Amino acid sequence: MDPVSRRTFLSRASMFGALVSAGTLLPLAPWSLPRASAQGGTLMDSVEAFSLDTMRGICVMVMPGPDPWSRQQGTPRTDPGPVEVGGGEFMKDLFDNYLAMGDQLARPLALGLGEALSDLGVRAEPFLGLEEEEGRRIDEILGYVYSDRVLPLSLPVALLFNFGALLAAPTSIAGPLGSPFSRLSLTDKFRVLEAIEGPVPELLSVIDRSLPVPLRASASGFLRFAGGILLQGTAFGVYSEMNAYDPATGVVEPRPVSWDLTHYRPDGLVDGHDEFIGYFQDRTEVPADA
Repeated sequence: MDPVSRRTFLSRASMFGALVSAGTLLPLAPWSLPRASAQGGTLMDSVEAFSLDTMRGICVMVMPGPDPWSRQQGTPRTDPGPVEVGGGEFMKDLFDNYLAMGDQLARPLALGLGEALSDLGVRAEPFLGLEEEEGRRIDEILGYVYSDRVLPLSLPVALLFNFGALLAAPTSIAGPLGSPFSRLSLTDKFRVLEAIEGPVPELLSVIDRSLPVPLRASASGFLRFAGGILLQGTAFGVYSEMNAYDPATGVVEPRPVSWDLTHYRPDGLVDGHDEFIGYFQDRTEVPADA
């Protein structure tokens, strides 16, 4: 895979701007995810659905399944995948409730990325899946939605991946599913990760410009963290039993999908091996000179 160079980054940004100016980007397809306002929801519902859709598009990179996100990236499988077991919800919850980054960091990151997208000519209506054109910039809508709420960390991460998606494939602004990143092929998704973990200087400047002064120049660390934890977190989260384990009863129910994929416990409970019971050769201590 060719690296995403500075020249490539700039040329794709220019290409995207040209497509927007020429009006050649199509509106969202009618079979994309239901928009929140069409379902009687709110702007926040649309933004949250946008973040969740992005997380699903990331999860299927690690563990494809029979779902639309896997089909869109070109790697469908008949076995169940992360969408069926709530992998996107798991990753969104991980970022929003367990990873340590306060609102003083998440808010400027999200608003800064929203401003950068708006400066490229991206309209909020197709990008966030709103029912009607709000007439406001992406950063203005995000500021309004979360004016009196803590901004979830999954949102700036989703914005970051979708910013990269528009540079990797400008026409991903329109199409099925609910976010540009989810519309990419698997190859283009890897290009986005490469640009984030690399990272390209222009992407660094967007993040640095968004952060408070004491934290500027730390953008590369955030980008590498975001790119790494998503794939690793998906693998650990989806392949573990945590979502099926009931701590009150000590029972794992229903049977985790990962057990079937790995043929784990094919004949019921596994009692273990005698060799692992007690101490090796009945030893209870190890001499200092051993």
